[in-house]
Formats: sequence, structure tokens, C-alpha cells
Amino acid sequence: MEKYLIIDNNLTATANIQMNNDTVKKLWNSFCLTLSKINFKTSEKFTFCLGSATPPILKNGKDYALTVDENGVAIIGKDYPGLMRGFMSLLMKIEYDGTNLKIKYVTEESNYKFANRMVHICVFPENDLYYIKKLVRLAALCQYTHIVIEFWGMLKYDCLKELSWPHAFTKEQVKELCNECHNLGIEPVPMFNQLGHASASRMCFGKHVVLDQNPRLQNLFTPDGWAWNITSDEVFNLLKQVRTELYEVFGKGEYMHIGCDEAYYITNNESLRKELPNYLGKLTSEVVSEGRRPMLWMDMLLEERAFENCYTTGKKDEVHLLRSSCAKSTVFVDWQYDCTSTPIPSLFSLKGCGYDAMGAPWYNPDNYNAHIKTIADNNMFGIMLTTWHTLKDHISTLLDCAKQSGAKSFVWDEYSGNYEKTATIWRRVSFEGNSYHDSGWAKKQIEA
Repeated sequence: MEKYLIIDNNLTATANIQMNNDTVKKLWNSFCLTLSKINFKTSEKFTFCLGSATPPILKNGKDYALTVDENGVAIIGKDYPGLMRGFMSLLMKIEYDGTNLKIKYVTEESNYKFANRMVHICVFPENDLYYIKKLVRLAALCQYTHIVIEFWGMLKYDCLKELSWPHAFTKEQVKELCNECHNLGIEPVPMFNQLGHASASRMCFGKHVVLDQNPRLQNLFTPDGWAWNITSDEVFNLLKQVRTELYEVFGKGEYMHIGCDEAYYITNNESLRKELPNYLGKLTSEVVSEGRRPMLWMDMLLEERAFENCYTTGKKDEVHLLRSSCAKSTVFVDWQYDCTSTPIPSLFSLKGCGYDAMGAPWYNPDNYNAHIKTIADNNMFGIMLTTWHTLKDHISTLLDCAKQSGAKSFVWDEYSGNYEKTATIWRRVSFEGNSYHDSGWAKKQIEA
């Protein structure tokens, strides 16, 4: 007969001091269906204990270890993020039988296929802050290690007001979001594209956050507005000011994603292409001097037509110089969306290139599973799941990609589908309550 620990209505845990925050308390209460509240006695150790359970042994290379038995619950993490990933796994184990909240006795340790599991999200002008908060909480429950946040004209900067739309979020609002990331044990990574995508809007709709508000700033961009003017000192200094403001908002962290993809005008202009090595070298070195590791997309640094089903635009005789110009701590992020078999050719080619390299798939399960296997089989740096504009229809990708990478899911996982499981988590992270429009991840179900 299976044995369970019964959860009391009011609990006091002894846990790492950082867990004593409203976000963690609300998570517990929500996963307990508002039937149990938790308070904390704080400790400096990376542990979480209910009752008199003894923390398990944490093996080398493991993020966390967890025990639930007749004495209570004990989790130990290698650090605070590891502890929180163990806590997220514990939340997934809470069951309710109509009378009692309970957790089945278990001994568990983390079993992730690779250390760095990142998700990249875009904040569009159509997004509200509550939606983004729930998305961050979802990513943390899926046990991602980092969330890369790219504001498409939706963060107000002091250095140039035209970089944001009038209804963009303030720094104070985004600081609150980033603080919640840290409380949840997931590191927020700032992203600002510093080559292509300079319009901060999707090309297929023709908007431009800067030039639609002030056309006199055309000199900051290529004539078509899509890429930054890489020959301009004014642009280089502006981008430095942007990064400085992002560091202030995001707080301490290891990475800065600088984008650098799809700069079509530059790709097609030989004289500008010759400026790229110097630009990338100077840019990545600046980021390193600012205390961050630069991350950049790889499409322009991979030889065109060299890999089957891979998107690449680099000229054969130029890609080596482009790569070698980057600071040595740069992380190469290879986005490939049409590859569905292992190994991913372009990603595999980066093994042993002298730089940390990670794969970036999209919403197709065959695509992200091929990336996961390529990364795990070749001991590569990690994965960065991209989402772009497709979350409304493919948000369950976040949960499934995380699970395939080794994250724990609900104890009833095998009986349900990815949308149902994602919807369950989404309800659990809706602390502030829901109107019809706020419930779920789409504002409406049909066009009427």
C-alpha cells in the first residue's frame, strides 16, 4: 500500500532565508488549492525542511535531492536555484483526495540532461505585465535555469525615449518582474538585439519603434531601418547605454544576449560585411568588460548552404574571421527550426570550436527533441527554447521541452496531455486572480 505524508493547513518550514518571500508563499498556497499556508524559520543552508525529516545526501553534479517520508519533507540544493528546482518538483507532487492534501513518500534527485536549460521570451506591445509574470512563473515551475527576456519596444529607457512605445513598462515594473525571477530561482537574462531586428517590431507588419515616432533618427540605422548602423560611434555608445540600463533593471547575472541575427542589409552589402568582424569584436569585448558573457545568434556566423535544413547566411571565406573576432567567453546560440533529426548539423559542427555553443529550437517537438539529443550526446553547453509570437498556440512546448530535458512534472503526468498540464500550472501561478480575459494564455477563444 502506498504511503503518503498529510499536509497540515498551517505549516512552518525551516529553509534558506531567500525562500522567505511572498512569491514562494503564494506558490505553496496555490498548489495546495488555497487549503494550506506556509511560514518560514530561516537558515543560511540551501535546505527546505518540514517536520523532522533528515536532508538527503546531495551527490556531486546534482542540483538537488529530495525526501518525503513519515518524518516530513527535506530538500537540499547545490545553491539557491538548485534548491528552488527541488521545491518546484515537490509542488508537482502535491495531491488532493477531497479530504486531505498529501504527498507520496519518495526519494529523488535531479536528473537533468545538461546544466543550462534556457527559454527565450519576447515582450510585445500586445502583452500585459500580468501575462509576462505568469510566463516567468511557468518557466520556473518547468525548472529552466534562465529566462532570456527581450523587450520589443516595451521597456522605457532614459537614454532614448523613442526606443519604447508610449505604453511600455517602466523600469520599476520590470525590476519587480526580475526580482520575482530571482526569488523563483530562475536567472533573468537581458536581451537587446544589437545588429538586426533594430525596428523592435516584426518585419511582416512594418512597424518601427524609433522611426515611426521620430524619423529624424534615421542615421542610427541602415537605410531600410532593419539593422543598426554599425559604422556609427553614436550607435555604439547608445547601445552601451542601453546595456547599462538593462543591467540596472535585471540585477546581478552572468549573461547579456546581444542578438546579432538577420541583418539582411549588411549581409547583402560587401563593404558593411567587412566592418562586421571589428564591430562584433568591439561589441563582445565591451560586454565582457561590463562583467557579462555575451550571447549571440549564429546565423550570420555559419557558412551559407553548408548544412542541410539549416538557416545560415555567412560567406564561406568570412565566417572564421567573424567567429574568431568574438570575445572568448561569448556563447554561440545556434537557432535552427527545420532540423528534426539528430545530430543538428550546424550545431554539431560547433563542437570543439573553442566557444561554448548551445542549440535553440522552436515549438516543433521533433525539432526540440533533436536538439536535446544532440546537446546531451555531445556534452554541449545547453538549450535555449525560443517562443517568438507563437505562445498562444504552442505554450505547452515550454513544459514538454523541459520534461524531455529531465525536468520533473506532475505525479499524474502520464495520464494527461501537455495542454492540460500547462493549464494546470497556469492556474497555479495566477496569484492575483483572473478575469475571463486573464484566465488561460489567450485573451479570447474565437473571433466573433
